[in-house]
Amino acid sequence: MSLPKEPRQKMINIMYLVLTALLALNVSSEILNAFKTVNRSLENTNTTVNASTQQILKSLDSKRTEPQTMERATKWFPKAQQAADISKKLFDYIEGLKGKIITLAGGAPGTDKSFKEDNLDIVTKMMVKEGEGKKLKGMLEQYSKDIKAIDPELDSAFKNESFVDFTNPPGRDGKTKEWDYAYFHMVPTVAGLTILSKFQNDIKTAENKIVAECHKKVGEVKVIFDSYSAIVGQSSKYLMPGQELEITAGVGAYSKTAQPSISINGSGVSLGAEGFASYKTQAGGVGNHSIPVRIAYFNQVTGQQETKEVNIEYTVGSPSGASVALEEMNVLYIGWPNKVRVAAGTGDEKVQVSIVGGGGSIQKTGAGSYIASVTTPTNDCKINVTVDGKTSSFNYRVRTIPQPVASVGGVPSNENMGAGQFRAQQGVSAAIKDFPLDLKYTVTQFTITMDDENGDIKEAACTGNTWSPAALAIVRGATPGRMVTIDNIRATGPDGKNNKIPGLVYYIK
Repeated sequence: MSLPKEPRQKMINIMYLVLTALLALNVSSEILNAFKTVNRSLENTNTTVNASTQQILKSLDSKRTEPQTMERATKWFPKAQQAADISKKLFDYIEGLKGKIITLAGGAPGTDKSFKEDNLDIVTKMMVKEGEGKKLKGMLEQYSKDIKAIDPELDSAFKNESFVDFTNPPGRDGKTKEWDYAYFHMVPTVAGLTILSKFQNDIKTAENKIVAECHKKVGEVKVIFDSYSAIVGQSSKYLMPGQELEITAGVGAYSKTAQPSISINGSGVSLGAEGFASYKTQAGGVGNHSIPVRIAYFNQVTGQQETKEVNIEYTVGSPSGASVALEEMNVLYIGWPNKVRVAAGTGDEKVQVSIVGGGGSIQKTGAGSYIASVTTPTNDCKINVTVDGKTSSFNYRVRTIPQPVASVGGVPSNENMGAGQFRAQQGVSAAIKDFPLDLKYTVTQFTITMDDENGDIKEAACTGNTWSPAALAIVRGATPGRMVTIDNIRATGPDGKNNKIPGLVYYIK
C-alpha cells in the first residue's frame, strides 16, 4: 500500500532537506575561493569597462563644441548619456541586492569585514522565496528593450543582440527550472554574489557598446586629430650668410587621402615619406627675406578643397650675430634629449650658451651642437647665447610628452576584432601616434581577462609585452561573442619611467 500523496511528498521534501544539509557540509574552501576569484575578476572587469565608457562619453561631450561635429554630437551625446543613466540605475539596484546579502550574512558592504560565505539560506530566501529573483529577471528583460529603444538606429544596429543571457541552466536531473530557482536556489552566499556580479558585467558591457555606437555616429574614438590644418615650419628665422635655410610644409593629421599639393617659392615640392615637403635654400645677403608657401589639400572633415598661403619670413644677420634652432621641434619636451643648434659669426670657442626656465640644463655635444634637458612645463624657457659680451635670448615652450596608447595588433580599444586575427597576435604594444619625435615604448606588464562560454572569467597576468603561457591559453580560447579586457598595463619610455596607461577592451567577432 502506497502512502497518500501529501505525506509522500512531505517525506520527499524531508529527504531533500537532509541531502541539501549534507551537501552544505561538503562545500569546500577551494570551491568558495574559486567563487571569490571569479567575483573579484568580474568586479575588476566592470571597473575597466566603466573607465572605457567614461572615456568615450568625455570624447563625445567634447565634440559638441567642435564646429565639424557639433550638430551630430548634439544629437548623440544625450542618447549616450541616457544609456549610461539607464545602466547605472539597474547596476546600482543589483549592487543594493549584493549589499543586502552581505549584511544578512554578517558582513558590512564596502569593507573587509568577513561574512558567512557558505550559507545556503540567505540567497535562497531573498532571491527565490521573497521574489527578488523574478523581479530582477523582469528588470533585466526590460533593460535590454529600453537601451535599444533609445533610438531606432541603435535598435537596428543591435537587433540581434540580447545583451543579457537569460538561458536557464538545467538542473542535476537534466530538467529546466524556473529562472530564479535555477540561479539562486540553495547556492552559497559567495556564489549568489558572483552571479549578481555577472549580470552587472552584462549591463556594463551593453552600456559600453551603446555608448561606443553613439560615438561612432559622430567620429571614431581612435581619431586624435579631428580636423586638418596646414603646417609650415622653418629651421630658423635668423641666419648668417651662407647658412642653409630649411622649410617644412604639410598637413596636420596627415593622410594620403588629403592629397596635398605644395608649392614653395613658386616651385612644386613633392612629399617625403613622413608626409612633409622639404625645401632648402642658402641664406643670401644681410637683411629681411620672404619665401611664399602655398598648400592645397582636400579636407575630409568639411568635404572641401582648401588652400592656405603663408609667407616664411627670416632675417640674415651680420657675422657678429647669433641664432638658435631646435633640430627636431620648436618645442622643448620633458624627458627627451632636445637637440639644439647654435650658430654665431665668430669662433665656436667664444660662444657661451645657457638655459633659464623650465627646470632646464644644456650640455654641449659638439661644435654648435647642444642637448637641452627640461623638467617643468612653461611658456617662458629661454636659451641665452652670449658672443663677445653680447647676449641674445630665444624663447621656447616646454611641454610634457603625450601619454602612450596601448593596442593589440595596432587595433585601438573598443573595437571589434576577428577571432582569428586576435589569436594571431603576440601580445600588447604601446606607442604615441601622429607625434613628430621617434619615441619607443616597451610594455613591461599587463593582465588579460576574458569570459568563456560558461560565463566564467579567465584571468592571467603577464610580465613583458608578450602573452604568458596562461594568457596564451586564454587567447587561443577567444571565440566570437567573447569580450577581452586588458588592464594593469605599464610601459617604459625613453625617460626610463614605468608609465601606467589606460586599459583595453575588445569584442571578438
